[in-house]
Amino acid sequence: MRRLLAVIGGDVSASLSPLIHGAAAQALGLDLAYIPVNAPTPGDFEGALSALRTLGAIGCNVTIPYKALALERCARSSTTAQEIGAVNTISFASEGWLQGDNTDGPGLLRLLEHLPPGTLNRVQILGSGGAARAAAWALARAGAGSISVTARRGAPAVATLARGQAMGLSRIADATLVVSALPGDHTLARTALDDWVDVRGRPYILDLAYADLSRGSPLVHLARAQGLEAQDGRALLAEQGALALSLWTGGEVARIRQVMRAALHLPEP
Repeated sequence: MRRLLAVIGGDVSASLSPLIHGAAAQALGLDLAYIPVNAPTPGDFEGALSALRTLGAIGCNVTIPYKALALERCARSSTTAQEIGAVNTISFASEGWLQGDNTDGPGLLRLLEHLPPGTLNRVQILGSGGAARAAAWALARAGAGSISVTARRGAPAVATLARGQAMGLSRIADATLVVSALPGDHTLARTALDDWVDVRGRPYILDLAYADLSRGSPLVHLARAQGLEAQDGRALLAEQGALALSLWTGGEVARIRQVMRAALHLPEP
């Protein structure tokens, strides 16, 4: 019998998650359906969880802006999810309760291992939401030299998780890595590079947002136009997606990751 999975967020109409999970299901011979579910309000999010449970779904991914709320709604959660303070992967137990996990943090930790030497010397995190918390968790464990969290609000909590310092939105001089957990908006990306990133220091730009298969995120596009090294969030999408699908199905993470990266037109690292 076909098993149901979903991604829930404020607006997931452009999500690539159905694409990569569909590709993995086909490659692994799994009978799965993975659907996007828009939830404009917290009430809609609650309703979506209830509907998926009624339909017999085995799990779902959670994205902006509900990762913190998802943690509250899970009867049980992994140590990683509790440490990060956010859930992006929910499993529906047969008894009716929800199990919460966070695959963003471990997925990003693996990506950090492939960055050029010295990139983690001085890190700036832009934003303070669930993705920023996952980045803080991963960077602290990757041994980043110093971490500054820059955001309009919520920076102190993320900085504590990162074992770093909190600041308002401002430039960090000589940053070697900028991790953006901001929405993938063109105007916001332009403001970030103009006002909040010290581009003269030539930092590596790691944007956790993505656009589509044919072009990078707005921030990556603008950063590369200024000669900066940059990558968007597709690689993280594949990493966290592979971990999530493995949790739900028991499939081999390495094989799932390979298929998902291919579906996103990404070469092997």
